[in-house]
Amino acid sequence: MPYFPTIDLTPQVSLLLSRGALHLKPGQWVRGDKGRGRYLRTDPRTGTTYVSWLRPGDDWATASQRFHRACQKGFIGKYRPGYEAEKARREMARLIAEVDRMEPAPARVKDERQPMLL
Repeated sequence: MPYFPTIDLTPQVSLLLSRGALHLKPGQWVRGDKGRGRYLRTDPRTGTTYVSWLRPGDDWATASQRFHRACQKGFIGKYRPGYEAEKARREMARLIAEVDRMEPAPARVKDERQPMLL
């Protein structure tokens, strides 16, 4: 794996990330006001940078699991292809909920006539 230096998340670097002028790889180590962490992504609409921060007392395995869960939940890296399926599932759930909220159609009147036997 190639060596990527730790990047300081200064306001200038955050601005470059939000504008798309600087790209970091997911998992690259960053340093900010909250300490050290691993870069996840930057939202291009809001300019928010998402980082999986290390917590005091974390060992390597715990920090690695936290980053892994963040990648899965955020559809980052190799989990990106799963986003389309999740988006379709959410849309289908929204449509089903919308149909459930609709007023039910009036019940059909049951035909009281006896069937004719031949």
